[in-house]
Amino acid sequence: MIKRLFYAVFSVFILASCGEGEAQVVLRDGIAKMEDSISTVTRNLGPGELLDRSVNLELVDLLYEYYHAYPDDAYAPECLDKIHMVYSALGEYETSAKYADTLLNSYPDYINRAMILESQASAYDIYIIPRDTVKVRYFYDQLLKEFKNLPKDKVEGIKSRLENLDLTIEEMIMQNN
Repeated sequence: MIKRLFYAVFSVFILASCGEGEAQVVLRDGIAKMEDSISTVTRNLGPGELLDRSVNLELVDLLYEYYHAYPDDAYAPECLDKIHMVYSALGEYETSAKYADTLLNSYPDYINRAMILESQASAYDIYIIPRDTVKVRYFYDQLLKEFKNLPKDKVEGIKSRLENLDLTIEEMIMQNN
């Protein structure tokens, strides 16, 4: 907690001492360096070892700071996407879904929108308890409506899922076996 507070104060100091464009470059560079560091550490983890949760949350702080400071920048929606993925990886699915919702609502032309819609449908279908079949249906319907060129097998899978929303994924698998 103290480490995160220090990091937040340090970031504010850096941003205040730089010019607007320079601060943006410094912050984006900091994000890239932290992502590289996390990637390196993760590759070197032994069996059963996990990356300290606080490291992921420090990355989230930087990503959120960038998104908040530069919401009109092309990198801002990517920051929200990365926050969404980090929280999902941490098992914080409701928080992950909130950031994905912000991304979907604020950046309707985001390049990875299809992936985010599918992620949201899966989160509400599998990970967020209790299951919210209304949201599952909404996100899958949006995906089908907005992306007419999805692969045929993906469309069939989504339609099958929508026809069987009364069943959990496990129940659907058991029924198909």
